[in-house]
Amino acid sequence: MRAPSIDIAAEVAVTKIPALRGTKRHRKVTMLRPLRQIAHLWPFGYKRVLVLEDDTMMQKLVTKLLRPLHVRVDVFGNGRDVVRQVAADGHRYDALLLDLMMPHDGGLTVLRNLREHHPSILRRGILMTGTRTSITDAWFPLVFAVVHKPFDGLALVTTVRACFHQPESLVA
Repeated sequence: MRAPSIDIAAEVAVTKIPALRGTKRHRKVTMLRPLRQIAHLWPFGYKRVLVLEDDTMMQKLVTKLLRPLHVRVDVFGNGRDVVRQVAADGHRYDALLLDLMMPHDGGLTVLRNLREHHPSILRRGILMTGTRTSITDAWFPLVFAVVHKPFDGLALVTTVRACFHQPESLVA
């Protein structure tokens, strides 16, 4: 089941309303534009991050940690939904945070699918795992990074930020 998208960033435009000039109501009005209208304006718009995590507390924690980056976070609870979403518009994600070990279709399912069908997106992957390094060793050359649980919040944010700023030659 897919959790709703969480929009963290917003653009604020301050304008003056000409009809109110010269009146007591003449003041600046703050208007918020939907994020879809400013998505292409990075760094003034937002980046998109896909999070695959089965634990709801961890979903909330990761979303909260990414808030200072002004990103849109799409949270998923299983790998099948991620595979469908990536097939629909996967190239729009700037980073993919994948929990490797889940009870059902998890990060390994997504990684295998990305390797077969969308290898260019695979380089944007950040694996979150609490497992041994032997499982992640095979995937390490193909993904951007591996973050071991329990992780430091600042380390996760720094890793995601670095993933955003990696050269396009590495991503494509």
